[in-house]
Amino acid sequence: MPLPTRRRLPEYALKGLDLARRHIDAAPEQQTARRLAQQRRAAGIRPDGPRVLMLSPRDWSYHSVVDGMLATALAVRGADVQFLACGGGLGVCDRANINEAPPMPCRSCTRYVASTIESFGFTATRLIDANASPASVDDLHLEKLSIDDLATVEYRGVPIGELMQVPTRWFLLASRADLDPLHPMLFRRFLTSAQRMVDGFDRALEEIRPDVVVMLSGLFSFESVALAMCRARGVEVITYERTYRPGRLIFSRNTPASHYDISLAWNRHRHQPLTAAEGHELDAYLETRRDSSHPIFDFWDGAENRAPDRRRPGRLAVLFTNVTWDSAVIGRERAFDSIHRWIEATIDHMTGRPDDELIIRIHPAETKMSGKRTREPLEDYLTGRYDRLPSNVAVVGPDTPVSSYPLMEEADVGLVLTSIVGLELALLGKPVVVAGRPHYHDRGFTLDAASPSDYGDLLDAALDAPSDHEADVETARRYAHAFFFRVPVPFPHVIEPVPGLARIATDRIADLAPGADGDLDRI
Repeated sequence: MPLPTRRRLPEYALKGLDLARRHIDAAPEQQTARRLAQQRRAAGIRPDGPRVLMLSPRDWSYHSVVDGMLATALAVRGADVQFLACGGGLGVCDRANINEAPPMPCRSCTRYVASTIESFGFTATRLIDANASPASVDDLHLEKLSIDDLATVEYRGVPIGELMQVPTRWFLLASRADLDPLHPMLFRRFLTSAQRMVDGFDRALEEIRPDVVVMLSGLFSFESVALAMCRARGVEVITYERTYRPGRLIFSRNTPASHYDISLAWNRHRHQPLTAAEGHELDAYLETRRDSSHPIFDFWDGAENRAPDRRRPGRLAVLFTNVTWDSAVIGRERAFDSIHRWIEATIDHMTGRPDDELIIRIHPAETKMSGKRTREPLEDYLTGRYDRLPSNVAVVGPDTPVSSYPLMEEADVGLVLTSIVGLELALLGKPVVVAGRPHYHDRGFTLDAASPSDYGDLLDAALDAPSDHEADVETARRYAHAFFFRVPVPFPHVIEPVPGLARIATDRIADLAPGADGDLDRI
């Protein structure tokens, strides 16, 4: 048995035990939720505040339990909280990816969601009517439309063709519709599911008439449809997402939290120098990122802190890729229409600079996210695209046991699309040429390209004179502190002992009451 598999045996055992408990509605988080619900009922709190609709469609346990805890905290503050769950029966959704489905795990998913909502003392309305089909499904003629036309499809005024771009690519673990034979079929199936979501959410809005809708992310299938329909009707939406520091959430109003837009806080604090304590906590956190760069996935286990060999007398540019199907990439392009075009343009540009060197660091998440191994490896793409790479271009593959941090430190110029590495490079003072629209673009410490020609000009300028284009480290540090510390809200009430499982950290309703937790009050 491989060593990584042996190391994960305790995790697998715990997941197996939890799966058995779920079959009898006795998962640990559900038992704790029942105790909280009993105390809430005993307190006799009557709703006299706004009606809040929690959209909780799938059994991603951490988010299901966060939804329940947020709902409980809102209810003890007098909100009239109601839930909207999927109910099952869709041909495809983004509950699972292509490695796991279809068929979709509707039975286990709907059971866990319904049982968890009930454990918290709430009831749920079904989004999907199992006996209904879209009123005008035949009018769309999906089978007759090309891929380009499918992307423009609307249903009852909702641009489902646009909204299903992220879920389809996330499901397929691949982004290129022109290269993936499965994409047309799955895209059509997602569009059919989206039609039913539109119908279901239309019914729910009419019946429940919420003042506020609370949901995860805002970019996944159910959530993107709900967000678009709420915007059209003037219903306020609060989205949330996990952040780069465990146990913290970021919230957005009427926009996807997954875009990590901290503009409001940044505009208030961009000119405020960090205190000594703030500087120390930022430095301490940045140091930990060298060993554990992601709050969920372990990318750097056993990585070597080894500097690259310099083979050319000139400058070194290091390009850091994203996973192609990540929601951080799709729809966030700017200078180029795809990550592939960006990489190709960079390679082609570097052929005109033979004394300079380019290293392409392919994201280790391509192979190291359990159950989400990409179907679109960029290294394979480059092998197929180029008979032979230029002699001044090297590729560091996702499985190469080399940490990205020595590459950042050695680089004269950093190149990113939307990767968080761009911010880390700026914190090192490196010139950073940004080709996409990450949350930190146009903040005053990166070189932001708006077109292919602009990108080439910025790349040449940075390579010709890196010292003239060094990042404004002080501004980058202020931004990084706001992003990692000031904006995210601590939420210690739900923990994840291993990926995919959730536990509630308190069984006292008093811990969720007004005044007991300033961060909950802030939420």
